[in-house]
Parts: sequence; C-alpha cells; structure tokens
Amino acid sequence: MNAFRDLDDEQWAAVRGLLPRCGPGGPDYRSIVNGILWQQTGGHRWHDLPTRYGPWHRCAERLRLWSTDGTWQNILTTLAAVQYPAEGTATAQGEGAEAGTAEGAAGNTADYWNRPWLG
Repeated sequence: MNAFRDLDDEQWAAVRGLLPRCGPGGPDYRSIVNGILWQQTGGHRWHDLPTRYGPWHRCAERLRLWSTDGTWQNILTTLAAVQYPAEGTATAQGEGAEAGTAEGAAGNTADYWNRPWLG
C-alpha cells in the first residue's frame, strides 16, 4: 500500500470552501477530510484510523453525510483537479504514466481517490 500524505495547504485551500459551515468550536474539518482520505486511499478499517484524525466514528459519519448530499464527490473532483491540473501533465504522483496516455489521464478523475473501492 502507498504511504498516505495529508492534504497540503494548496489542496486544503481548494477544498475548504466546499465544506458546510460550522460554528465556533466546531469540528476540525481538515483532520476529518484527511482521515477519510487515509481510510479510502489505503482501504483501511475505520477502527485503525490514527488518532491524529480524531475519533473514527466522526470521520465515518461525515463521509456518510457528505456522500449523501454530494459534498464528497465535489471534494474528490476538486482534489483531482488540483492534483492533476491539466490532462497529460506529469506530476510526482503519476511518475510512471506517460503524458497524453490513457494511464496518465486516468488520474484526472475523482475516481482516482476511490481506487480501492472501485477495483
């Protein structure tokens, strides 16, 4: 399995506006989003979620809510656009893929982030 890296500042800035607003003292959405991505990109069990992402049930519940209202699909689409800004561009994540090939363009979709669940 690949080592997961938390969202960097650029990715977080792109995603933050898509999340529902919460009042003062609300949940730390950045750690929740990172926790969901950790679980989904690695195919891990929720109970194995590292404590730095908060309680596993909070991440699982947010994923359920955001999947229902379409927020999660918007997050994945935005992350794919930030990760792969133009089709066929070589990036650190897609090093093995040739520019302009179907393999290189495959990372340009939100499905890239859900790979373990689509296989």
